[in-house]
Amino acid sequence: MTQQTKQDVFPPTMSTWIALRMSDGVEGRNEVNRHIMAVYDWPLRVYFMGTSERWLGEPEDIVGGFFADRLSRSEFLHEWRASGMRLRRWLMNAFCFYLMEMRRARARDRRAGELEHEPIVFNGSPEAAVDRAFRVSLVREALRVAQESCEDSGLASHWNIFVAHYLTGRDYADLSREFVVTPERAAVMARTAARKFRAAVRELLAGDGTPDQEVDQEILSLIEEPTS
Repeated sequence: MTQQTKQDVFPPTMSTWIALRMSDGVEGRNEVNRHIMAVYDWPLRVYFMGTSERWLGEPEDIVGGFFADRLSRSEFLHEWRASGMRLRRWLMNAFCFYLMEMRRARARDRRAGELEHEPIVFNGSPEAAVDRAFRVSLVREALRVAQESCEDSGLASHWNIFVAHYLTGRDYADLSREFVVTPERAAVMARTAARKFRAAVRELLAGDGTPDQEVDQEILSLIEEPTS
């Protein structure tokens, strides 16, 4: 029997990967949790900074406490999958409940029960703010994943040309001299890395729960709207 490699058993989409890892014991859940914290930490910080609950503490501490509390519950992600909601919405709703729980605890500590029934007020649209922050976080994570994929495949130069051309605006003629390839070859190398980046974006959107028929529109929105 031949030994399976990581590439053999890694599923084709992030959504499938999440489902498989969730059923793979503590180690699998921990891996899923690390992925969620990498992608959704910033969107939840943005959400928190837009609420009337900023007095509760520093954003990184509040969001970190939320992850520690909710992701430690074995049923939390199973309930998300059963809900059919996009993961960012599920996390945002759960985070809102978490903030109310914190506020009630503080109210009891301070004997200030009048705070318990006041609604959480968000300055602007919380959905729009979280969506915007999610796009920023998703692009950053997709860049990291694609770079790692290129380097693991021996395509580090392809990635460096992609970054130099698409992110810093250098032309292929200039890059061809630095990387000792023709401008045409530099363009091909950049497109190879770009395909890996787009694949990473698609997987992350699928992992968030974006329906297959809406992935292309989500990618288009990333292109049309600045992310930084």
